[in-house]
Amino acid sequence: AFHAFFGVALMSGEALLVADWFGLLGREWGPPALADQQRGGGVAWGIGELPTLVLAIAVIVAWSRSEERVAKRRDRAVDRDGDSEMDEYNAMLTRLADQDSRGR
Repeated sequence: AFHAFFGVALMSGEALLVADWFGLLGREWGPPALADQQRGGGVAWGIGELPTLVLAIAVIVAWSRSEERVAKRRDRAVDRDGDSEMDEYNAMLTRLADQDSRGR
């Protein structure tokens, strides 16, 4: 996260960091020092996002695997003991449908 914030700060900056140093370099080639600094900020920002992306992918994979384990465990329990929750839910829907048909 530090590199991302640092990169954004460099990209949006309108003044050189340590302008005295870069002014004394006497560099004649390449882009102006401010444009170079802003491009460097873009690189720092982009590279700073890579660990965040890797972490997000790892969390998604772990979450997906956890959901699959929970689903398999529930399916085994339903196969073994029946699905009392679904039976109760269906009974409630049947009662509601009966009430609705009597009300018309």
